[in-house]
Amino acid sequence: MATFTRPNIFSLNLCNKVFDLDSDTFRWVLSNTAPVAGTTNLLGDITQIGTAGGYTNMTDGAGGLLATMAALSQTGASTNVGMSANIVLTASGAIGPFRYLILVDDTPSSPLNPVIGWLDHGSAVSMVATDTYTIPLGNLLVVG
Repeated sequence: MATFTRPNIFSLNLCNKVFDLDSDTFRWVLSNTAPVAGTTNLLGDITQIGTAGGYTNMTDGAGGLLATMAALSQTGASTNVGMSANIVLTASGAIGPFRYLILVDDTPSSPLNPVIGWLDHGSAVSMVATDTYTIPLGNLLVVG
């Protein structure tokens, strides 16, 4: 799996209780524009790909790919945060291209929809009907 990158504001948001990594609602959004650690802080900072082919852009409370972040485990002073289930996107038509999968917290209202971090697929992905793309379960980041 690609390395999970956090925005610069992640630690501040965590300390300010902006999000709760084991109980909030999270969604992956797809983009073909590289996120920037210093400025990609909210959903509104992301250039999402268009809604098409079975993928729906995220708005507040809807869209994107729903992620279950319940796989928390502690080792010493560090906590591993990850997904407890694979997420599979099956195209019903053309989707993309996209290269970046960006994890957004859909629970807080202030700030609205903060970015948790992102994965870089490494190259652009374009899907056609019946193609599948899987975001695997497992640890994404370590806090501590």
